Amino acid sequence: MLLERLDLLSHFWRSTDVGRHSHHIVRGSVAFALLADPSFLSRWRTLHSCCPHATAFQAPGFVRTWYETYQDVWEPVIVQSQNAWGDLNGLWLLAYQPATHVLVHAGAHQAEYHAWLALPGEDTAFLAGAWAELVRNLPFPKLSFKYLPATALAETLQTALGTGGKVIVRRHHRPLLRLDPGDIKASFAKKSNRSRINRLKKLGKVEFRRLTDPAELEKVFDELIDFYDFRQDAVHQCAPFRIDPRKRRFHSDLFSVAGDNETYVTVTLLDERPIAGFWGTASGKTVHVGMLIHSPFLAEHSPGKLHLMQLSEYLLQEGKELLDLTPGGAWKERFANADDEVAEAVLYASPWAHRWADTLERLLKWGRRCAGLGGLTPAKVQSALAAARMAAPSAMIRRMGEWASVQREFRVYRGDRSLAEQYRRDERVRCNSLADLLAFKPGESGRNREVFLSSALARLEQGESAYFVSQEGRVAHHGWMAPRSECHMPEVGQSMAFPPGSVSFYDFYSAPEFRGQGLCRAIIGHMLQAAFSDLATRYAYLSVPSGNPAFRHVIETMGFEYQGSFCLQRRFGVEKKWTNAMEQPD
Repeated sequence: MLLERLDLLSHFWRSTDVGRHSHHIVRGSVAFALLADPSFLSRWRTLHSCCPHATAFQAPGFVRTWYETYQDVWEPVIVQSQNAWGDLNGLWLLAYQPATHVLVHAGAHQAEYHAWLALPGEDTAFLAGAWAELVRNLPFPKLSFKYLPATALAETLQTALGTGGKVIVRRHHRPLLRLDPGDIKASFAKKSNRSRINRLKKLGKVEFRRLTDPAELEKVFDELIDFYDFRQDAVHQCAPFRIDPRKRRFHSDLFSVAGDNETYVTVTLLDERPIAGFWGTASGKTVHVGMLIHSPFLAEHSPGKLHLMQLSEYLLQEGKELLDLTPGGAWKERFANADDEVAEAVLYASPWAHRWADTLERLLKWGRRCAGLGGLTPAKVQSALAAARMAAPSAMIRRMGEWASVQREFRVYRGDRSLAEQYRRDERVRCNSLADLLAFKPGESGRNREVFLSSALARLEQGESAYFVSQEGRVAHHGWMAPRSECHMPEVGQSMAFPPGSVSFYDFYSAPEFRGQGLCRAIIGHMLQAAFSDLATRYAYLSVPSGNPAFRHVIETMGFEYQGSFCLQRRFGVEKKWTNAMEQPD
């Protein structure tokens, strides 16, 4: 075995000597062979335990799992330095795409901290030789560090790369939650938090649990993924697990191989169904936040906040001292009780690439400074862009037409319990399916996915319900139901008060290619059954634009009773509003 390994090294390793360091690069299949070598893994673990800035993102469990999961996308590149006895002085775990000439750290964006491993006092010498070897053997423009685990490492990088100035460093505020027994006890003692816990307990059995068995994770993982992707897509227009088909497998495999000392997965269960969860990675006494997940359906009870409280208590019992909330995210600042700084760094392979990036960075800083002096904020920029869109010729022509002449009518209809008895639930209709929400694609230019998802998140958090029929992997028809005391119709600038025990059916939409298939009737019939399954429900209301005869026909033939109209007329900027609505019962 030893002779085979030596032969492998002699054929495939390229080396350069910097002082007492012998640097070697392996990549591709040779790197995978090295990753499977028990002797190498043993030396890797020894180096990891001796490196002062090592995190779990440079440990074998995380790195090998990522390499294996993404091997069809990224080619492993391993730079190592060893002494005369074969012990590792340094190790740099990277990945490369030959087609695009992109070089990244193992884990890419899924590793919260990027770093090399080196024995104390060996960082500068190892980096100098390793970087020279990388630049000599691989064509790539730059290498980014998402965050360095210690800000002092940025200075080490600059020293190792010499005075050529190939490094750009940005510092970021990092919120931290120090696990203090007094703080945790005080948080549980707060009246508002006790009230939230008690309200949840009234809904069913509430349990905080750490998952250690892969079978346990599989039971809840898909639901947690839907919670996570939906919120991320609604807020940041990005659904991580859906845009990366390998991400679920990576996390499942990582959970299975990393062991209890590295991966922390916890859930809050309500009658054995997940309502909140946490995925984190432990480095010594610190646990780094990966994902904090919570259901949008129980927002009034703040399940995410309660889970973080219970997690803090659990981690303290486990001997942990710090929950690293990691940079970014306004919610993190609300829970932090300490902070520090971390550094983001970019290394450039050529002086030209560095000069261009440095110039761009200076221009961006100047622009941000000017924007700050002028009181410009992201919200103001967004508002200005919206104003620019409104100033487009087509928008101006439309607004001028609406100013000159508008005639609108909204017709209100009502159904009662006797109407609901005429219909049955339709097995094609799904309620509050986040997978369906995430599958929504605008079928017409007037529909905006970002607005749809952000609005859906707000509605679900307010206790409203979404109903869907999906076909061919797309949302074919949807509608919303909400308990309401009134209906506001902004199109005509009027409102209608509802009697107690009323629900509102609203915001129905059929994708163009699925119209004329009876889906609207099916979904409304299903919603009637759902609404009146609650004995407190007395009436179901709908408001319909008079200019939508197809929808009016469905409503009227289903047996909903007309309750009146709300009208708006505008002539050259002068508005007239009126209504002929019937009086509603108390």
